Amino acid sequence: MKKYVLTGGPCTGKTTTIKLLSNYGYQTVQEAASILVEEELKKQGTPLWIKDTIAFQRKLILKQLKFESQITSENITFIDRGIIDTIAYCKIYKANISKEFYKIAEQNRYEKVFILNFLESYSKSSIRKESKEKAIEIQATILKTYKEFGYDPIVIPKLEATERANFILNKVSYVPSFITQASYAKIL
Repeated sequence: MKKYVLTGGPCTGKTTTIKLLSNYGYQTVQEAASILVEEELKKQGTPLWIKDTIAFQRKLILKQLKFESQITSENITFIDRGIIDTIAYCKIYKANISKEFYKIAEQNRYEKVFILNFLESYSKSSIRKESKEKAIEIQATILKTYKEFGYDPIVIPKLEATERANFILNKVSYVPSFITQASYAKIL
């Protein structure tokens, strides 16, 4: 099984890129954090991460592990944020990071990590509440944390969504040089 993480700060186009890769026929894993926040909002009206960051991150890691355990493909699977993102967010919000989190991250490795650059516009949502400045801090912390775990994240430039997907696919599979990125998308 080959697991590839797409990550980055808020509003970098991860979800759009993951959906596109899914449309191409690749197995994908949704972002656990967004799902967990939505669940918390429906249950309590206030997300757990506001009340207790470490409890939220613990629930998040368990949900992420559950999602990743449901991967059925023996081939390529793209994941919207990985376990290491949880550790990065603990650092950002100055929550004590349990040794258990580090152990889980070491036991659940990824083939490659892609970090998406910010898009031209930045907007908040019901789930994404961070300012642009905070989003930049999150991006830097995520990159640094993946590097601390021995990854060399591949930075995805600001490109149109299909170009981003093709950029990623060129990094995970062999594409003969006579096939252009545009025609590669049509093949998929």
